[in-house]
Amino acid sequence: MKKKKILQRAVTYYRSHMWCSLLLSIFGMIFIIALILLGYMKSKYYQYLLDTTYESEKVMIESVNKNIENQMESFIDLGANIAVEDRLVQEIEDYVQAGKTNQYASKLMRTTLKSTTYGSSSITGVAVVEEDGLLAQFSREEVGTEKVRGIWDENEQDEIISLFQEMKQHNETGLLPRYIIVNGANEHLNVSGRGVLHIAFPIKNGYNYKHMKYMIIVSYYSQSISALLKQLSQGGKDEFLQGYIENASGKILFHTDENYVDKNAKKIYNSDTNKINLETDVKNYGWKLHGVIDKAALESNVNKMYSKAMILYLCAILAVMGIAIFIIKSILKPVSVISTSIDRVKTGDMQGYISIEGTNEIWQLAREYNEMLCSIQEANMKVEEQHGEIIESMKMKRRAEREALESQINAHFICNTLNAINYEAMDNGDFKVSLLLKKLSNILRYTFDQKHQNVYMFQEISWIEQYLFLQKERMGSAFDYEIQFDSDYDNWPCRKLMLQPFVENSILHGLEGVNKGGFIRITGEGYQEYLKIVIEDNGCGMTPEVEQIIKEVLENPLLAKQKGLGIGISNVVTRMRMYYTEDLKIQLETEERKGCKFTMILPEARQ
Repeated sequence: MKKKKILQRAVTYYRSHMWCSLLLSIFGMIFIIALILLGYMKSKYYQYLLDTTYESEKVMIESVNKNIENQMESFIDLGANIAVEDRLVQEIEDYVQAGKTNQYASKLMRTTLKSTTYGSSSITGVAVVEEDGLLAQFSREEVGTEKVRGIWDENEQDEIISLFQEMKQHNETGLLPRYIIVNGANEHLNVSGRGVLHIAFPIKNGYNYKHMKYMIIVSYYSQSISALLKQLSQGGKDEFLQGYIENASGKILFHTDENYVDKNAKKIYNSDTNKINLETDVKNYGWKLHGVIDKAALESNVNKMYSKAMILYLCAILAVMGIAIFIIKSILKPVSVISTSIDRVKTGDMQGYISIEGTNEIWQLAREYNEMLCSIQEANMKVEEQHGEIIESMKMKRRAEREALESQINAHFICNTLNAINYEAMDNGDFKVSLLLKKLSNILRYTFDQKHQNVYMFQEISWIEQYLFLQKERMGSAFDYEIQFDSDYDNWPCRKLMLQPFVENSILHGLEGVNKGGFIRITGEGYQEYLKIVIEDNGCGMTPEVEQIIKEVLENPLLAKQKGLGIGISNVVTRMRMYYTEDLKIQLETEERKGCKFTMILPEARQ
């Protein structure tokens, strides 16, 4: 009963107040228009995202394929060099003659096999095979642990013998290449979660391979190939992108999702119409590299994004409605005050009438006011004064709100606008302008992203490369640059924009006044268990006084304000120390007119 009375009062209030129906109509139309617009934008954005993803994936698959081919060539070269070592052949013969039970010969054979792994940290083990099966083997993970198994165990003797016979027949016919890739992605028996790739090579018997007596199987860690493959899915961040390698029989050897390894690729992907499958041949190995775009997952991501946008939009409408109601009620509040005042002074003298022009609340009060016959002129002037102040206040508030809204252009709008200009430039054939706009858009998007302050080195290096590209384009031939970064450290954690102040220092201060011949070099490489970053230029360098101040700021960033120099560097050093702790080391080397060099030793961040 109580709820019914409240509902009746609400309906009565709505019918008796014009502003309620007006406000509801306005916001209803805004909501409907927004729904239509968002639906249209969602469809267009999905198609745009699908098209750009397809084009970028085509480029990426060629790049990854080339890198995989290079990696495999490196594996083949390492194994071939091991297989042709004369010392290895002699040690094997000595081991066989001494007998497998001879402890000294076994130890010497093990030492020889161990020495063959020194050529590369990617080699996890080697095994020598004869016609009767496994002759000897060595695995890095056996070192210092007697109970650790080798890579090959007794259960795999039949497989090894079969492989030997295949290799023997292969070399008797003189077929090339002489090596055989055993399999794609076995898991290491001793190290959980680490994949292994085996490649078998024949060992010469005299001067030819036709009467092969021994074969060597070199086992490599396959993480390098898996890491290259993950580039197809942006390091695993994009759920709608996948990458895999299949062999000639259709078996999946490597996949960005390990759950798919060893499964039949055709059964998984050929019948799925929601997936776009790009492929290319990995030469000489009988493999195919695939990049897969999951249209359903991509559409789901777009739907999630627009669902969040719709929720935010609804919240914004409700908030604006609340503010509007508050403002309108504030505006109408003086009317009730006027009505109360009129009731209080009806016995006074009225000297004027209000012209009635409507039937709403204000005119109803005015009619009552006219009935008072100008009984209290002073009260009338006061009411008008109050009413004028409220109107002026409302105008000023609305003006301030409009100016605030006009100034709040978000980063997303800017980036989308640059993308629109980019497409216009591409349509007009201005590809250089298009490239500059694209890089500027990437820089702004990366800079404005406030959610992700902790990033990875490959993102930071990519941003720096685009930043230097734009600076070089702006400054013409004033300087050139070079970036050399070890890709093994791409996923090293770092703080966003932590390298920018050092690079900017080289451009603005180091190369100040330089019209030609300037050079900036950025290198990144492993340094023991740390990452070493070097940023150097051949600019004007620093005076001894400035050098001393900057070195003091690097040791104690709080001195920057006191010294009046190195504010930007002090800020970034503070951020880096908060992230990397006091293990962070930053060194400065400079000489006047000979350039400047910053060396950073970065520990692994404590997440």
